Amino acid sequence: MEDYLQLLEESLEKKLKVLEKIGEFNLAQRNIFDNADEMPDFSKFDSYIEEKGKLIEELDSLDEGFEALYARVADTLKEDKEKNASRIRKLQNLIRQITDKSVMLQSQEAENKKLMEKFFKATRDEIGKGRNSLNAVYSYYESQRSGSGSESLFFDSKK
Repeated sequence: MEDYLQLLEESLEKKLKVLEKIGEFNLAQRNIFDNADEMPDFSKFDSYIEEKGKLIEELDSLDEGFEALYARVADTLKEDKEKNASRIRKLQNLIRQITDKSVMLQSQEAENKKLMEKFFKATRDEIGKGRNSLNAVYSYYESQRSGSGSESLFFDSKK
């Protein structure tokens, strides 16, 4: 039983480390969009997404292993609560830390999403301004080129 509890604890500790790595990638992604003066490095951004995908797969694997192992020892744990009380508290503490870290990561993801949306909106707005300026210049050029008698005439009526 002690070995199973040790494996459960190690699994949760690994999960916590993986979540911390995901948090590091979230911060790196944020830094890419924080530099508003420069064009974001989208190749780096994509590589961070790929790495986070691998880490998420690892999390899924750890979850499956934990659940399978816990299912195996759950009944024994419930029967010997007093004997394993300190170990159970440690597992509960790790689960709390994992939950807190998960909530923090979701918050980071939401902030990163807002930064990306802000960047793309600003980029679309700049493109729109450029398009409007281009249309104005083109219209002016066309009106000047056509020479349709719309020349400016000034008449001085004072003599």
